[in-house]
Amino acid sequence: MKRSWKVVLLVLAALTFAVLVHMHFIREYFDGRFMLGPNDGMAQMLPFKQHLYEQYTQGNFFYSFSFGLGGGIYSQLAYYFSTSIVYLLTLLVIKLLDIANVIGSPDVVTWAKAILPVSIIRLTAALLLAVGVFRYLRIPLLPAFIGACFYAGSAIYFRHVVYWEFFANAFLWLPLLVLGVEKIIRERKPYWFIAAVAVSVFDNFYFSYISFVFIGIYVIARWFIKLSEDELPIKSQLLYFIPAVLLGFGIGSISFIPSVYAFLNNYRPAFEDPIPFYGNEDNILFTSRTLLLPVLFVFLMSVIGLYKNKLFRLFAMLSILFIFFQGSPRIASIFNGFSAPQYRFEYLSMFVVAGTIAVGITQLYKVKKWHLLAAIGITVLLYSLYLHHDLTLDWADEWAKYVWTGVALALLAFLFYYLKRKAWMLGICLVVVFATYIPLINSHQEKQLSDAGNVDNSTLQLLTSDKYASNEQQELIHDVLTSDDSFTRLEWKTDDSNNTNMVQGFPGISIYSSILNKELLFFYYHDLNIDMKRESVSRYSGFGNRANLYSMLNGKYIMFDKQKAIAAPYGFRPYMESRDYIVYRNDNLLPFARVTANVFQENDLENHSSLEREHAMLDGVVLTDGKSTQEAESLPNLMDKVSVEAAGGTYQDGQLQVEQTEGGLDLQLDEDLPQTGDYYVSFYLKNNDVSAPLYDLSVNEFETDRKSQQSIYRTKIDELTIRVEAADTIRIRLPEGSYTIKNFGLQHEDYQKLDSAAAQAEDIPFTIGRSQVTVDYNNQQEDSYLKIPVPYEKGWQVSVNGEEQELLKADYAFLGVELQSGENHIVFTYRPPYWNLLLVLCIGSLLVSLGWGVFLRKRHMAGEKGEKEA
Repeated sequence: MKRSWKVVLLVLAALTFAVLVHMHFIREYFDGRFMLGPNDGMAQMLPFKQHLYEQYTQGNFFYSFSFGLGGGIYSQLAYYFSTSIVYLLTLLVIKLLDIANVIGSPDVVTWAKAILPVSIIRLTAALLLAVGVFRYLRIPLLPAFIGACFYAGSAIYFRHVVYWEFFANAFLWLPLLVLGVEKIIRERKPYWFIAAVAVSVFDNFYFSYISFVFIGIYVIARWFIKLSEDELPIKSQLLYFIPAVLLGFGIGSISFIPSVYAFLNNYRPAFEDPIPFYGNEDNILFTSRTLLLPVLFVFLMSVIGLYKNKLFRLFAMLSILFIFFQGSPRIASIFNGFSAPQYRFEYLSMFVVAGTIAVGITQLYKVKKWHLLAAIGITVLLYSLYLHHDLTLDWADEWAKYVWTGVALALLAFLFYYLKRKAWMLGICLVVVFATYIPLINSHQEKQLSDAGNVDNSTLQLLTSDKYASNEQQELIHDVLTSDDSFTRLEWKTDDSNNTNMVQGFPGISIYSSILNKELLFFYYHDLNIDMKRESVSRYSGFGNRANLYSMLNGKYIMFDKQKAIAAPYGFRPYMESRDYIVYRNDNLLPFARVTANVFQENDLENHSSLEREHAMLDGVVLTDGKSTQEAESLPNLMDKVSVEAAGGTYQDGQLQVEQTEGGLDLQLDEDLPQTGDYYVSFYLKNNDVSAPLYDLSVNEFETDRKSQQSIYRTKIDELTIRVEAADTIRIRLPEGSYTIKNFGLQHEDYQKLDSAAAQAEDIPFTIGRSQVTVDYNNQQEDSYLKIPVPYEKGWQVSVNGEEQELLKADYAFLGVELQSGENHIVFTYRPPYWNLLLVLCIGSLLVSLGWGVFLRKRHMAGEKGEKEA
């Protein structure tokens, strides 16, 4: 009973601490503001949570036709939430509350409101898990709890939750991995480590990599620093670690392999900028957004006598190592998969910092008095040096004063402890430390997140406004889609947010996610060279106002804000409207499933323009392999009938110098060129100033923007193709600066092919189910193919009349299949890559793990029995 009360008190204490360090966001919550970043938080976290909720609660776990143009959500969203254990538990709770009518129908506002309570519970759980590990290391309960508070309540935890909430889940699994390591080293029990590895790799492949780097370092450190005499020899440890890692990976592979495949099947330009080994000037004692060290840690690290203790030495040495890592962009790159430096690994640093604090407190009474006095002096010196060398702060700065006040109070308390070495005095010191740290971490959240990070802009008012998801927008979209009895796509973005369709619940034509299908990205970047009206990696959007693509890829509707200029593509007519918005409908929409015997080869189209490739897709199907049955047409380049003149600057030999606020080039078309239809103008464009910021580009009515050359989000695609309405002059406008602009091409589109294709279109029945598309077609042509506008990716399979057939990549990035003569019952089915094999591997690994556990238990019992008999 006494032990039960201890557990209850410990949980209540952890929950109380979690609430106290969240007080800033609790106050914000009651003021109508959320614990949510205004950029990725609103643009990715909320939309993905809502979309997965809708898909999962409908029993659709693997593929979503509304994830952009379609995508495997189980694998592509595993980086975010699709396999996140915390998210899945939250989803279950919200669904139960929905069933019980406690809440209304869940939407993005529901998920925004859930962030704070989930964060408090997660922090409580992370704190208790850390306490459990520290207790296993024979650290008394109170010091273990104090150390764990600094781990769970660290600055990096709140930064993760606010901006990329799934990052914070790593705080839960790291202590389990450390416990698993210690269980093997001390007790020869591998099941804790197997479970920790399995949970880590299942939950998030990216952070499991980061945590495993740490665990590798921790294990090596333990080989050098033995904490007890009866530890398992290193060679014997390997006999446990290696199979335990393999079995843990085997169990977690059901999530890990599909998510890693999605990561490898993504495309992002390589980061080619030089990465210095050392050079991060983060102020870890005053202002660091990610690794803000508590004064108690700095003080204990300065106490020389503590290093006699092996456990303190272990944690202290690891702390020094990871603090060193904090200053190295090269190390940050390694932790980010050898890509651009990203500082996301500081939760590892805070764990060893917390361990240092927990052990240091228990040993403080043993050290000599002069060691305490020296530590106070060293601490003052370190804070002084960090302040002196920080060019953003000075002694008069309000934040510097605030931090110094906490430091002074804590050190003053330890000075009294130096004078009166009593246990109760040490207790007062710790009370002072907490009394200064809790307000400090709350103020840090306000300064670095709410103010500097604009988190205070994430309000309930914004989430229900026309910049995110107003009732008027959603009602009009609902009316449009309910009037249509087929599966079609609608293009609409609020405030340039590519994930609007997931927020408002409709099949769209845009997506923003760190992991996307590279076939689609190449389709946009290279194959069709589609300008998305915003240059940025990890996204695609719209079809560049190109009518052919809308018609072929199921783009039936476009919604416009009446307050802005409306530039509808060819064939789109007003359909429905509300007070502020109007929807245009595509009168030339082609059927979802199309059949053709005309085959073009990708290789044969390699030197053809984007418009010529569109025409090939209209006339037939473009395949990667096989034999061409058609020769692609070649449209004339009309640039020999165009004169190029500079506007607001000078232009010579491909070099444009814009000398006014805005200028560029005027392409003057000859009078005999058509003034109806559209023109496709292509050119190479690059800003000559490598330090220039993002800049706007307009080509007549078409507006887009281009990234700075220093931006890590550049696509590095400088060959552009822009569609504009026919006019006598095409005006290319850029801000003041120096540019390389050359390789012009100009082709005319009269839409005869599109009109003909729409007039001859054959309506083929199809159904879309859970991760499945079914098409029935009576084929009367030989050597014909069926194609559908569903993106090609590994995991799709196709059967015709019950027999599996070769899945074809059609029209560069979509699904196709060769048809048989007569009736064809075609079923396209998606499962995550290697799904059946992974099911066997997961279940097999679980059974072997259980068997190994039973074997070790029996062997242990037999050993005990032998000892008793002896």
